[in-house]
Amino acid sequence: MKTAVHFGAGKIGRGFIAELLHDSGYKIVFVDVVDALVDLVNKEHKYNLYLIDKDHEKKIIDNVEAFSSIKEPERVIEAIKEAEIITTSVMATNLDKIAPILAKGLCEREDQAIVMACENAIMGTNILRDELLKTGIISEEKLVTVTNFANTAVDRMVFDYKDGIEIGGDFELAIEDVLGTRPIVGAEYVDDIGKYLQRKIYMINCGHALSAYFGFVAGYDILQDALRDPEIQSEVRAAVLESASALEQEYGFKHEDLVEYMEGMLIRRFTTPGVKDDIARVAREPIRKISPNDRIMGPAFMCEKYGLDNTHLLKGVACALKYKNDDDEQAVELQNYIKDNGIEKAISHFTGIDANSDMFKKVLDYM
Repeated sequence: MKTAVHFGAGKIGRGFIAELLHDSGYKIVFVDVVDALVDLVNKEHKYNLYLIDKDHEKKIIDNVEAFSSIKEPERVIEAIKEAEIITTSVMATNLDKIAPILAKGLCEREDQAIVMACENAIMGTNILRDELLKTGIISEEKLVTVTNFANTAVDRMVFDYKDGIEIGGDFELAIEDVLGTRPIVGAEYVDDIGKYLQRKIYMINCGHALSAYFGFVAGYDILQDALRDPEIQSEVRAAVLESASALEQEYGFKHEDLVEYMEGMLIRRFTTPGVKDDIARVAREPIRKISPNDRIMGPAFMCEKYGLDNTHLLKGVACALKYKNDDDEQAVELQNYIKDNGIEKAISHFTGIDANSDMFKKVLDYM
């Protein structure tokens, strides 16, 4: 049986990437630093997934084992040496931490392994590659010989559930079509991964954040309650379709494909019965989320570039500027800045919008 090594035995690792690897015929070796997760996988060498969209139908993922990268480095290195594919879901900020042991394992190889960082990050595999070279353990020449890298775009809803993990049916795993093979069933292989990463940020991340900010202003605490409000859902749809119109112009996406993407990955996904997100969690760090190149202002500026309507996106920016949460450091900083400097300066300072532009006037009108 083919073997895959996956760094990260958390919810995304077990509930998303490993499921697709399992369905593609791989035995899966998890690598983690958390003893409880290693022990959980090794308890029965299988675990349960529950499919939210199918009345929590149970699916068993078997042929799995796990090693601790701290306590069992030799076994991890041996697994890396033998694996056909190596994937990660440890968060991009932790790729530097797994790089040393991964580099050691790759140094033991003679043939190529596919290596992909499946992280919520732009070009995460490139980040991992850079971290491997920074270790000084493996040379660039050796790395070229023993690795076949591809960047990915990933997104799925996963939650802890009873004796396993519950997962949503809608997901995205886009992989750069540069490997010469298509190793994972259920993935989408694409020529330009960048546009798919931007699609996710400008539509799904955008709509998720806007749902929280529109919901906060309307007095909701739970994002799903806000999205089930017809008026808020209408606002979110309109804003995300503005983003979609800009992506159509920038990258040539088909309109109907983007509409279906929105319906599945945003509306249907986040209104699934039983799914519950606190608005305080989704709305956190508003300064980052309204910065010039992020999920809301990024598509708003792209709309402006092509002369497209961005009214609903800018209304969402205004709602984000109203967001208050004493437990959120950025929300406190935002409101203190507004109090000390006024909303006009705050709009330009945090969003990058020119104070003399029509965009600025639109945001101000919604305050």
